[in-house]
Amino acid sequence: MLGVVIWTCQNSGRAIIWCSDHRELAHFDGKSDGQGPMMKIEVGDLVEATFMPTRPIRRCTSLKLVEANYMPSVATELTGRPQAIAAA
Repeated sequence: MLGVVIWTCQNSGRAIIWCSDHRELAHFDGKSDGQGPMMKIEVGDLVEATFMPTRPIRRCTSLKLVEANYMPSVATELTGRPQAIAAA
């Protein structure tokens, strides 16, 4: 599933992704399963996420960068909004 990174920690590689289905936010805990070096992602990057099945919290097992700097002001736009964004 595609999503936009709305928060990231450069030290741990953790990230929160706003998914294209507009459901729960997805959490990524950084490098997973001993796979290669930690991928560097930034707020506003468009990513493709793979999820852990049947978890109470939506957790990503992997992220793939689709387009860097896709929506760089996403965090500012979401924070400054006076009301919730309606689901499509």
